[in-house]
Amino acid sequence: MRALVVAGPGRARARVGAPFVLVVLLGILTAASMPPAAMAATPDQPVYVRDRTWTVRGGPSFAFGRSGDVQVMGDWNGDGVATPGVFRDGRWYLRNRLASGATSMAFTFGRAGDLPVVGDWDGDGRAGVGVVRGNRWLLRNALSAGAANHDFVYGQIGDVPVTGDWDGNGRTSAGVVRGNRWLLRNAHSAGGAAYDFTFGRTGDVPVTGDWDGNGRTGVGMVAGRTWRLRNPLSAGAASRTLTFGACGDAPLSTASARTEPGVPVSLRGTEWSRLPTTERVVALTFDAGANADAVPSILATLRETGTPATFFLTGDWTTSFAARARQIADAGFPIGNHSVSHPDLTTLGDAAVRSQIVGADRTIRSTTGKDPRPWFRFPFGARDARTIGIANCLNYGSVRWTVDTLGWRGTSGGQSRATVTARVLDNLQPGEIVLMHVGSHPSDGSMLDAAALPDVIARVEARGYRFVDLRQFR
Repeated sequence: MRALVVAGPGRARARVGAPFVLVVLLGILTAASMPPAAMAATPDQPVYVRDRTWTVRGGPSFAFGRSGDVQVMGDWNGDGVATPGVFRDGRWYLRNRLASGATSMAFTFGRAGDLPVVGDWDGDGRAGVGVVRGNRWLLRNALSAGAANHDFVYGQIGDVPVTGDWDGNGRTSAGVVRGNRWLLRNAHSAGGAAYDFTFGRTGDVPVTGDWDGNGRTGVGMVAGRTWRLRNPLSAGAASRTLTFGACGDAPLSTASARTEPGVPVSLRGTEWSRLPTTERVVALTFDAGANADAVPSILATLRETGTPATFFLTGDWTTSFAARARQIADAGFPIGNHSVSHPDLTTLGDAAVRSQIVGADRTIRSTTGKDPRPWFRFPFGARDARTIGIANCLNYGSVRWTVDTLGWRGTSGGQSRATVTARVLDNLQPGEIVLMHVGSHPSDGSMLDAAALPDVIARVEARGYRFVDLRQFR
Protein backbone atom coordinates (compact mmCIF):
# COMPACT_ATOMS: atom_id res chain seq x y z
CA MET A 1 0.00 0.00 0.00
CA ARG A 2 1.25 3.47 -0.86
CA ALA A 3 1.84 5.96 1.88
CA LEU A 4 -0.91 8.63 2.26
CA VAL A 5 -0.40 12.37 2.72
CA VAL A 6 -2.31 13.87 5.67
CA ALA A 7 -2.60 17.61 6.34
CA GLY A 8 -4.42 19.48 9.08
CA PRO A 9 -5.11 23.17 9.72
CA GLY A 10 -1.90 24.98 10.61
CA ARG A 11 0.16 21.84 10.40
CA ALA A 12 2.92 20.80 7.93
CA ARG A 13 2.21 17.90 5.64
CA ALA A 14 3.50 14.57 6.92
CA ARG A 15 3.81 11.17 5.32
CA VAL A 16 2.01 8.43 7.19
CA GLY A 17 2.64 4.75 6.57
CA ALA A 18 -0.07 2.21 5.78
CA PRO A 19 0.10 0.36 9.15
CA PHE A 20 -0.61 3.59 11.00
CA VAL A 21 -3.57 4.33 8.73
CA LEU A 22 -5.03 0.88 9.48
CA VAL A 23 -4.73 1.52 13.22
CA VAL A 24 -6.46 4.90 12.90
CA LEU A 25 -9.26 3.44 10.77
CA LEU A 26 -9.78 0.60 13.23
CA GLY A 27 -9.91 3.13 16.07
CA ILE A 28 -12.51 5.21 14.27
CA LEU A 29 -14.65 2.16 13.49
CA THR A 30 -14.40 0.94 17.07
CA ALA A 31 -15.38 4.35 18.50
CA ALA A 32 -18.31 4.61 16.08
CA SER A 33 -19.62 1.23 17.23
CA MET A 34 -19.33 2.01 20.93
CA PRO A 35 -22.55 2.88 22.80
CA PRO A 36 -22.75 6.47 24.08
CA ALA A 37 -22.29 5.34 27.67
CA ALA A 38 -18.88 3.89 26.84
CA MET A 39 -17.53 7.03 25.19
CA ALA A 40 -15.73 9.64 27.23
CA ALA A 41 -17.66 12.85 27.96
CA THR A 42 -16.54 16.24 29.19
CA PRO A 43 -17.56 16.67 32.83
CA ASP A 44 -20.27 19.25 33.40
CA GLN A 45 -19.35 22.26 35.51
CA PRO A 46 -21.20 24.07 38.30
CA VAL A 47 -22.52 27.51 37.37
CA TYR A 48 -24.10 30.26 39.42
CA VAL A 49 -26.02 33.33 38.34
CA ARG A 50 -26.13 36.53 40.38
CA ASP A 51 -28.60 39.03 38.98
CA ARG A 52 -27.70 38.70 35.25
CA THR A 53 -24.04 37.74 35.64
CA TRP A 54 -23.12 34.09 35.00
CA THR A 55 -20.00 32.47 36.48
CA VAL A 56 -18.81 29.06 35.28
CA ARG A 57 -16.53 27.17 37.66
CA GLY A 58 -13.07 27.11 36.08
CA GLY A 59 -14.40 29.22 33.20
CA PRO A 60 -15.56 32.70 32.33
CA SER A 61 -17.96 35.19 33.92
CA PHE A 62 -20.27 37.11 31.60
CA ALA A 63 -23.61 38.91 31.46
CA PHE A 64 -26.56 37.61 29.47
CA GLY A 65 -30.30 38.14 29.72
CA ARG A 66 -32.19 40.20 32.28
CA SER A 67 -32.83 40.07 35.99
CA GLY A 68 -35.84 37.82 36.53
CA ASP A 69 -35.12 35.53 33.58
CA VAL A 70 -34.82 31.79 34.16
CA GLN A 71 -31.34 30.69 33.11
CA VAL A 72 -30.62 27.51 31.13
CA MET A 73 -27.53 26.00 29.51
CA GLY A 74 -27.24 23.60 26.59
CA ASP A 75 -25.30 22.67 23.48
CA TRP A 76 -27.60 24.51 21.07
CA ASN A 77 -25.56 24.03 17.87
CA GLY A 78 -24.01 20.60 18.45
CA ASP A 79 -20.41 21.82 18.68
CA GLY A 80 -19.87 20.13 22.04
CA VAL A 81 -19.87 23.36 24.06
CA ALA A 82 -22.69 24.28 26.46
CA THR A 83 -23.66 27.93 26.21
CA PRO A 84 -26.25 30.16 27.92
CA GLY A 85 -29.90 30.79 27.33
CA VAL A 86 -32.83 32.34 29.17
CA PHE A 87 -36.56 31.69 29.35
CA ARG A 88 -38.80 34.74 29.68
CA ASP A 89 -42.59 34.42 29.77
CA GLY A 90 -42.72 31.65 27.17
CA ARG A 91 -39.93 32.98 24.95
CA TRP A 92 -36.45 31.50 24.65
CA TYR A 93 -33.29 33.54 23.99
CA LEU A 94 -30.23 31.37 23.28
CA ARG A 95 -26.60 32.26 22.61
CA ASN A 96 -23.96 30.05 20.95
CA ARG A 97 -20.97 31.57 22.72
CA LEU A 98 -19.92 31.32 26.33
CA ALA A 99 -19.67 35.10 26.64
CA SER A 100 -21.70 38.28 26.74
CA GLY A 101 -23.31 39.35 23.48
CA ALA A 102 -26.38 39.22 21.33
CA THR A 103 -28.90 36.41 21.16
CA SER A 104 -28.12 33.79 18.50
CA MET A 105 -31.72 32.58 18.23
CA ALA A 106 -35.06 33.50 19.78
CA PHE A 107 -38.42 31.73 19.56
CA THR A 108 -41.58 31.02 21.53
CA PHE A 109 -42.31 27.68 23.12
CA GLY A 110 -44.41 27.34 26.25
CA ARG A 111 -46.02 30.20 28.11
CA ALA A 112 -45.58 32.47 31.12
CA GLY A 113 -45.55 30.50 34.37
CA ASP A 114 -44.09 27.34 32.81
CA LEU A 115 -40.85 25.92 34.21
CA PRO A 116 -38.19 25.48 31.49
CA VAL A 117 -36.13 22.30 31.08
CA VAL A 118 -33.42 21.45 28.56
CA GLY A 119 -31.96 18.23 27.20
CA ASP A 120 -30.97 16.22 24.17
CA TRP A 121 -34.33 14.46 23.90
CA ASP A 122 -33.61 12.62 20.62
CA GLY A 123 -29.90 11.89 21.07
CA ASP A 124 -28.73 13.92 18.06
CA GLY A 125 -26.03 15.75 20.03
CA ARG A 126 -27.95 19.03 20.21
CA ALA A 127 -29.94 20.29 23.20
CA GLY A 128 -33.68 20.76 22.77
CA VAL A 129 -36.08 22.73 24.93
CA GLY A 130 -39.06 21.91 27.08
CA VAL A 131 -41.46 23.23 29.68
CA VAL A 132 -43.17 21.71 32.68
CA ARG A 133 -46.70 22.96 33.41
CA GLY A 134 -47.85 21.59 36.74
CA ASN A 135 -46.80 17.99 36.19
CA ARG A 136 -47.23 17.95 32.42
CA TRP A 137 -44.03 17.82 30.36
CA LEU A 138 -43.87 19.25 26.82
CA LEU A 139 -40.52 18.69 25.08
CA ARG A 140 -39.38 19.90 21.65
CA ASN A 141 -36.33 18.71 19.71
CA ALA A 142 -36.00 21.73 17.38
CA LEU A 143 -34.97 25.17 18.58
CA SER A 144 -37.98 26.90 17.08
CA ALA A 145 -41.64 27.54 17.73
CA GLY A 146 -43.90 24.56 17.10
CA ALA A 147 -45.57 21.58 18.67
CA ALA A 148 -44.08 19.37 21.36
CA ASN A 149 -42.44 16.14 20.22
CA HIS A 150 -43.12 14.59 23.62
CA ASP A 151 -46.17 15.37 25.78
CA PHE A 152 -46.67 13.36 28.98
CA VAL A 153 -47.43 13.60 32.70
CA TYR A 154 -44.78 12.78 35.26
CA GLY A 155 -44.41 13.64 38.94
CA GLN A 156 -46.73 15.69 41.11
CA ILE A 157 -47.70 19.34 41.18
CA GLY A 158 -45.11 21.11 43.34
CA ASP A 159 -42.22 18.80 42.43
CA VAL A 160 -39.00 20.38 41.16
CA PRO A 161 -38.32 19.16 37.59
CA VAL A 162 -34.81 18.00 36.69
CA THR A 163 -33.39 16.37 33.58
CA GLY A 164 -30.44 14.13 32.74
CA ASP A 165 -29.09 11.18 30.79
CA TRP A 166 -29.61 8.83 33.71
CA ASP A 167 -28.70 5.58 31.94
CA GLY A 168 -25.98 6.88 29.61
CA ASN A 169 -27.85 6.10 26.36
CA GLY A 170 -27.23 9.55 24.91
CA ARG A 171 -30.80 10.80 25.42
CA THR A 172 -31.97 13.14 28.16
CA SER A 173 -34.98 12.07 30.23
CA ALA A 174 -37.22 13.51 32.91
CA GLY A 175 -36.97 13.49 36.68
CA VAL A 176 -38.40 15.26 39.70
CA VAL A 177 -37.21 16.12 43.19
CA ARG A 178 -39.78 16.01 45.99
CA GLY A 179 -38.18 17.39 49.14
CA ASN A 180 -34.96 15.36 49.08
CA ARG A 181 -36.40 12.38 47.21
CA TRP A 182 -35.27 11.92 43.61
CA LEU A 183 -37.54 10.09 41.15
CA LEU A 184 -35.89 9.73 37.76
CA ARG A 185 -37.36 8.14 34.61
CA ASN A 186 -35.57 6.84 31.50
CA ALA A 187 -38.45 7.30 29.03
CA HIS A 188 -40.37 10.27 27.59
CA SER A 189 -43.71 9.02 28.85
CA ALA A 190 -45.85 8.64 31.92
CA GLY A 191 -44.90 5.77 34.19
CA GLY A 192 -42.86 4.77 37.19
CA ALA A 193 -39.43 5.97 38.21
CA ALA A 194 -36.39 4.00 37.11
CA TYR A 195 -34.46 5.42 40.08
CA ASP A 196 -36.00 6.34 43.44
CA PHE A 197 -33.68 7.46 46.26
CA THR A 198 -32.97 10.24 48.74
CA PHE A 199 -30.04 12.62 48.57
CA GLY A 200 -29.44 15.97 50.27
CA ARG A 201 -31.85 17.85 52.51
CA THR A 202 -35.29 19.25 51.87
CA GLY A 203 -34.84 22.96 51.15
CA ASP A 204 -31.54 22.54 49.32
CA VAL A 205 -31.49 23.43 45.63
CA PRO A 206 -31.23 20.42 43.26
CA VAL A 207 -28.76 20.44 40.35
CA THR A 208 -27.81 17.78 37.81
CA GLY A 209 -24.77 17.14 35.65
CA ASP A 210 -22.27 14.56 34.44
CA TRP A 211 -19.80 15.39 37.18
CA ASP A 212 -17.20 12.72 36.36
CA GLY A 213 -17.46 12.63 32.55
CA ASN A 214 -18.61 9.01 32.34
CA GLY A 215 -21.56 9.82 30.08
CA ARG A 216 -24.18 9.45 32.83
CA THR A 217 -25.82 12.33 34.67
CA GLY A 218 -25.36 12.54 38.42
CA VAL A 219 -27.25 14.53 41.05
CA GLY A 220 -26.42 17.34 43.42
CA MET A 221 -27.79 19.55 46.16
CA VAL A 222 -26.69 23.13 46.84
CA ALA A 223 -27.05 24.59 50.34
CA GLY A 224 -25.99 28.21 50.38
CA ARG A 225 -22.52 28.11 48.79
CA THR A 226 -21.85 24.42 49.47
CA TRP A 227 -22.32 22.04 46.54
CA ARG A 228 -22.65 18.32 47.27
CA LEU A 229 -22.46 16.26 44.09
CA ARG A 230 -23.01 12.52 43.73
CA ASN A 231 -22.23 10.35 40.70
CA PRO A 232 -24.23 7.14 41.44
CA LEU A 233 -28.03 7.45 41.25
CA SER A 234 -28.59 6.15 44.76
CA ALA A 235 -28.64 7.29 48.35
CA GLY A 236 -25.24 7.84 49.89
CA ALA A 237 -22.53 10.35 50.59
CA ALA A 238 -21.48 13.06 48.18
CA SER A 239 -18.83 12.00 45.67
CA ARG A 240 -17.54 15.55 45.67
CA THR A 241 -18.10 18.61 47.87
CA LEU A 242 -17.06 22.10 46.88
CA THR A 243 -17.62 25.74 47.78
CA PHE A 244 -18.73 27.99 44.95
CA GLY A 245 -20.70 31.23 44.82
CA ALA A 246 -22.58 32.71 47.77
CA CYS A 247 -25.86 32.36 49.62
CA GLY A 248 -28.67 33.59 47.40
CA ASP A 249 -27.03 32.80 44.06
CA ALA A 250 -29.06 30.78 41.54
CA PRO A 251 -27.21 27.48 40.90
CA LEU A 252 -27.29 25.35 37.75
CA SER A 253 -24.78 23.40 35.67
CA THR A 254 -23.51 23.54 32.12
CA ALA A 255 -26.14 20.93 31.24
CA SER A 256 -29.23 22.07 33.11
CA ALA A 257 -31.81 24.74 33.79
CA ARG A 258 -32.00 26.77 36.98
CA THR A 259 -34.45 25.16 39.39
CA GLU A 260 -34.72 27.96 41.97
CA PRO A 261 -34.57 31.74 41.61
CA GLY A 262 -31.67 33.61 43.14
CA VAL A 263 -32.11 36.36 45.71
CA PRO A 264 -32.00 39.91 44.30
CA VAL A 265 -28.72 41.61 45.19
CA SER A 266 -30.59 44.36 47.03
CA LEU A 267 -32.07 41.74 49.42
CA ARG A 268 -28.83 40.03 50.45
CA GLY A 269 -28.02 40.59 54.10
CA THR A 270 -30.79 43.15 54.37
CA GLU A 271 -34.46 43.62 53.46
CA TRP A 272 -36.84 45.88 51.59
CA SER A 273 -38.96 48.29 53.57
CA ARG A 274 -39.79 49.84 50.21
CA LEU A 275 -39.09 48.77 46.64
CA PRO A 276 -35.63 49.63 45.25
CA THR A 277 -36.89 52.26 42.81
CA THR A 278 -37.53 55.97 42.40
CA GLU A 279 -40.57 55.35 40.19
CA ARG A 280 -44.02 56.33 41.41
CA VAL A 281 -45.10 52.75 42.09
CA VAL A 282 -46.78 51.00 45.01
CA ALA A 283 -46.81 47.29 45.91
CA LEU A 284 -49.88 45.88 47.64
CA THR A 285 -49.03 42.85 49.79
CA PHE A 286 -51.43 40.64 51.72
CA ASP A 287 -50.48 38.36 54.62
CA ALA A 288 -52.47 35.17 55.20
CA GLY A 289 -52.13 33.57 58.61
CA ALA A 290 -55.44 33.68 60.47
CA ASN A 291 -58.52 33.02 58.33
CA ALA A 292 -59.52 33.47 54.69
CA ASP A 293 -62.79 35.38 55.06
CA ALA A 294 -61.71 38.38 52.98
CA VAL A 295 -60.08 36.48 50.11
CA PRO A 296 -63.14 36.52 47.78
CA SER A 297 -63.66 40.26 48.20
CA ILE A 298 -59.96 41.09 47.77
CA LEU A 299 -59.58 38.95 44.64
CA ALA A 300 -62.76 40.42 43.15
CA THR A 301 -61.48 43.98 43.66
CA LEU A 302 -58.04 43.18 42.24
CA ARG A 303 -59.62 41.47 39.24
CA GLU A 304 -62.12 44.25 38.54
CA THR A 305 -59.48 46.98 38.77
CA GLY A 306 -56.67 45.01 37.11
CA THR A 307 -54.41 45.65 40.11
CA PRO A 308 -51.34 43.48 40.80
CA ALA A 309 -50.51 42.31 44.32
CA THR A 310 -48.39 39.75 46.19
CA PHE A 311 -49.65 37.29 48.83
CA PHE A 312 -47.57 35.90 51.72
CA LEU A 313 -48.97 32.60 53.02
CA THR A 314 -48.12 30.64 56.14
CA GLY A 315 -47.91 26.88 55.80
CA ASP A 316 -50.66 26.33 58.37
CA TRP A 317 -52.99 28.75 56.56
CA THR A 318 -52.26 27.06 53.24
CA THR A 319 -53.17 23.68 54.71
CA SER A 320 -56.36 24.98 56.37
CA PHE A 321 -57.52 27.00 53.36
CA ALA A 322 -56.08 25.03 50.46
CA ALA A 323 -58.87 25.99 48.04
CA ARG A 324 -58.32 29.69 48.74
CA ALA A 325 -54.55 29.28 48.33
CA ARG A 326 -55.11 27.66 44.94
CA GLN A 327 -57.56 30.40 44.00
CA ILE A 328 -54.90 33.05 44.65
CA ALA A 329 -52.31 31.09 42.69
CA ASP A 330 -54.67 30.37 39.78
CA ALA A 331 -55.46 34.08 39.52
CA GLY A 332 -51.78 34.61 38.67
CA PHE A 333 -50.65 36.49 41.75
CA PRO A 334 -47.13 35.82 43.05
CA ILE A 335 -46.99 33.99 46.37
CA GLY A 336 -44.43 34.44 49.12
CA ASN A 337 -43.47 32.42 52.20
CA HIS A 338 -44.59 33.61 55.66
CA SER A 339 -43.27 30.63 57.75
CA VAL A 340 -45.20 27.55 58.86
CA SER A 341 -46.88 28.79 62.03
CA HIS A 342 -45.99 32.48 62.38
CA PRO A 343 -43.59 32.43 65.36
CA ASP A 344 -41.01 35.10 66.17
CA LEU A 345 -38.07 33.53 64.34
CA THR A 346 -35.49 35.58 66.25
CA THR A 347 -36.34 33.51 69.36
CA LEU A 348 -35.68 30.17 67.62
CA GLY A 349 -32.46 28.28 66.97
CA ASP A 350 -31.01 27.93 63.48
CA ALA A 351 -32.52 24.49 62.83
CA ALA A 352 -35.98 25.64 63.90
CA VAL A 353 -35.79 28.77 61.73
CA ARG A 354 -34.81 26.63 58.76
CA SER A 355 -37.65 24.23 59.48
CA GLN A 356 -40.20 27.05 59.56
CA ILE A 357 -39.07 28.37 56.18
CA VAL A 358 -38.58 25.01 54.46
CA GLY A 359 -41.83 23.58 55.83
CA ALA A 360 -43.93 26.44 54.48
CA ASP A 361 -42.08 26.28 51.16
CA ARG A 362 -42.96 22.62 50.73
CA THR A 363 -46.62 23.10 51.69
CA ILE A 364 -47.08 26.07 49.36
CA ARG A 365 -45.52 24.19 46.44
CA SER A 366 -47.53 21.01 46.91
CA THR A 367 -50.80 22.91 47.39
CA THR A 368 -50.55 25.64 44.76
CA GLY A 369 -47.86 24.37 42.38
CA LYS A 370 -46.12 27.74 42.76
CA ASP A 371 -42.54 28.44 43.80
CA PRO A 372 -42.60 31.05 46.60
CA ARG A 373 -38.89 31.83 46.34
CA PRO A 374 -37.37 34.36 46.66
CA TRP A 375 -40.08 36.21 48.64
CA PHE A 376 -40.13 35.79 52.42
CA ARG A 377 -41.84 37.89 55.09
CA PHE A 378 -40.79 37.47 58.70
CA PRO A 379 -43.70 36.96 61.12
CA PHE A 380 -44.31 40.19 63.08
CA GLY A 381 -41.47 41.69 61.03
CA ALA A 382 -39.10 40.24 63.65
CA ARG A 383 -35.70 39.61 62.08
CA ASP A 384 -32.00 40.09 62.68
CA ALA A 385 -28.76 39.48 60.77
CA ARG A 386 -28.76 35.79 61.73
CA THR A 387 -32.28 35.01 60.55
CA ILE A 388 -31.91 37.07 57.38
CA GLY A 389 -28.74 35.10 56.64
CA ILE A 390 -30.56 31.78 57.08
CA ALA A 391 -33.31 32.95 54.74
CA ASN A 392 -30.76 34.07 52.14
CA CYS A 393 -29.04 30.66 52.26
CA LEU A 394 -32.43 29.09 51.49
CA ASN A 395 -32.71 31.42 48.49
CA TYR A 396 -35.18 33.76 50.16
CA GLY A 397 -35.02 37.53 50.63
CA SER A 398 -36.87 39.47 53.32
CA VAL A 399 -39.70 41.78 52.22
CA ARG A 400 -40.92 44.01 55.04
CA TRP A 401 -43.30 46.95 54.48
CA THR A 402 -43.41 50.72 54.35
CA VAL A 403 -46.81 51.00 56.02
CA ASP A 404 -49.05 48.63 57.94
CA THR A 405 -52.66 49.70 57.40
CA LEU A 406 -53.59 48.32 60.87
CA GLY A 407 -56.83 47.05 59.34
CA TRP A 408 -56.21 43.79 61.24
CA ARG A 409 -57.04 45.62 64.50
CA GLY A 410 -60.66 45.87 63.39
CA THR A 411 -63.37 48.31 64.39
CA SER A 412 -63.05 47.15 67.98
CA GLY A 413 -59.44 48.35 67.84
CA GLY A 414 -60.41 51.84 66.76
CA GLN A 415 -59.82 51.40 63.02
CA SER A 416 -62.09 52.04 60.04
CA ARG A 417 -62.07 52.06 56.25
CA ALA A 418 -61.09 55.72 56.44
CA THR A 419 -58.08 55.10 58.71
CA VAL A 420 -56.83 52.29 56.47
CA THR A 421 -56.96 54.54 53.40
CA ALA A 422 -55.43 57.46 55.26
CA ARG A 423 -52.42 55.45 56.42
CA VAL A 424 -51.65 54.35 52.86
CA LEU A 425 -51.94 57.91 51.52
CA ASP A 426 -50.03 59.51 54.40
CA ASN A 427 -47.06 57.23 53.68
CA LEU A 428 -47.29 57.42 49.88
CA GLN A 429 -43.83 57.52 48.28
CA PRO A 430 -42.01 55.88 45.37
CA GLY A 431 -41.70 52.17 46.09
CA GLU A 432 -44.16 52.08 48.98
CA ILE A 433 -44.93 48.53 50.18
CA VAL A 434 -48.38 48.28 51.77
CA LEU A 435 -49.13 45.55 54.33
CA MET A 436 -52.73 44.27 54.41
CA HIS A 437 -54.35 41.02 55.57
CA VAL A 438 -56.80 38.53 54.07
CA GLY A 439 -58.66 37.60 57.26
CA SER A 440 -61.49 39.00 59.34
CA HIS A 441 -61.13 40.28 62.90
CA PRO A 442 -61.63 37.34 65.31
CA SER A 443 -64.18 39.11 67.51
CA ASP A 444 -65.87 41.95 65.60
CA GLY A 445 -65.76 40.20 62.19
CA SER A 446 -64.66 43.33 60.33
CA MET A 447 -62.60 43.07 57.14
CA LEU A 448 -61.31 46.61 56.90
CA ASP A 449 -58.48 46.00 54.42
CA ALA A 450 -60.88 44.38 51.96
CA ALA A 451 -63.48 47.08 52.52
CA ALA A 452 -61.02 49.94 52.00
CA LEU A 453 -59.22 48.36 49.04
CA PRO A 454 -61.29 49.92 46.20
CA ASP A 455 -60.84 53.40 47.70
CA VAL A 456 -57.11 52.82 48.31
CA ILE A 457 -56.56 51.82 44.68
CA ALA A 458 -58.57 54.72 43.28
CA ARG A 459 -56.98 57.40 45.45
CA VAL A 460 -53.40 56.17 45.00
CA GLU A 461 -53.84 56.13 41.22
CA ALA A 462 -55.41 59.60 41.37
CA ARG A 463 -52.10 60.86 42.76
CA GLY A 464 -50.22 59.61 39.71
CA TYR A 465 -48.97 56.30 41.09
CA ARG A 466 -49.38 52.81 39.60
CA PHE A 467 -49.39 49.40 41.27
CA VAL A 468 -46.82 46.63 40.74
CA ASP A 469 -46.06 43.23 42.21
CA LEU A 470 -42.68 42.08 43.50
CA ARG A 471 -41.76 40.10 40.38
CA GLN A 472 -40.88 43.29 38.54
CA PHE A 473 -37.96 43.84 40.93
CA ARG A 474 -36.47 40.32 40.92
